[in-house]
Amino acid sequence: MPSAPTAVKKLSRVVLGLGLVVGLALAVLLFVRPTTVSTGPDQVALHYSDGAFTPRRYEDCVQRSTRAWDGPGDKHYLYPTSQRNYVFGEGGDRSPVTFVTKDGIEMSVDGVAAFLLNTDCPTLQKFHDLIGNRYAAYMDSADGNGSVGWLQMLSVYISRPLETAIDRASQNYTYTELYTDPNVKAQWERDVLAQMPDLVGRQIDGDEEFFTDFAITLQKPVPPEAVKAALVAQQEAVARAKAKEAEAAAQVKAAEAQIAVEKAEAAKIAERIRVLGREGYLKQYAIDHGLNPYQPTTGGLITDSGP
Repeated sequence: MPSAPTAVKKLSRVVLGLGLVVGLALAVLLFVRPTTVSTGPDQVALHYSDGAFTPRRYEDCVQRSTRAWDGPGDKHYLYPTSQRNYVFGEGGDRSPVTFVTKDGIEMSVDGVAAFLLNTDCPTLQKFHDLIGNRYAAYMDSADGNGSVGWLQMLSVYISRPLETAIDRASQNYTYTELYTDPNVKAQWERDVLAQMPDLVGRQIDGDEEFFTDFAITLQKPVPPEAVKAALVAQQEAVARAKAKEAEAAAQVKAAEAQIAVEKAEAAKIAERIRVLGREGYLKQYAIDHGLNPYQPTTGGLITDSGP
């Protein structure tokens, strides 16, 4: 029968062997466990190899609404296929955009710049390698939300061109035109939109169009409070002047109408005099007004002269 020390040594060897086996199994699982990705209905993913024994390089695209399994250690970067909105103004992705008008007045405007990220696989790979990976601009979850890096990227590639486009377009209009004329404001909005593709393209190396299908919505631009107060006062003065002008015009119209009535009445009287004669008209006028034109005279009375 083996001694107690010998039994302890054998048990220790067994425990050590089991520990080595478990450790080796964990190590194998760590290095050979596959990675997985599940894209949403408005997402695609870029698949890059990045295992312990493979170089980091682009492999393929994972299309929308797809689950894929790839090699151990591989990476997947999610990007949106649906329209993205960059909101500027209170509660948005950045503060309102300020600009200077044709007549030198500084104004500010809230709005939304909408666009699509070009998710054609070769183009999206170039975007990721040049821009997305640098800013970590890929989506950080499958719930459709962008990342902090996404907003940082937009502040360079969308926000700066947007500021330039608004500032350039504003040089064609005065602040009163932009503030009071909806037709001018609509044309200003179209002017901004027309410049966006070229200005965004200048931020990018090469001829790739990483952003497409721009749409711009600008709210009513706002001048400084002092300028706004002066404009309101001016509009009130203009309104008062127009009211007085309208009142004077009404009085002129009333006077003209009265003159026309009097001329018509005079013409009617002249016609009656022509028909009745002056005496006949006067007698008829007296009768019409309740007077008796046939008053007795002393020459017509019969008197008793006496003896």
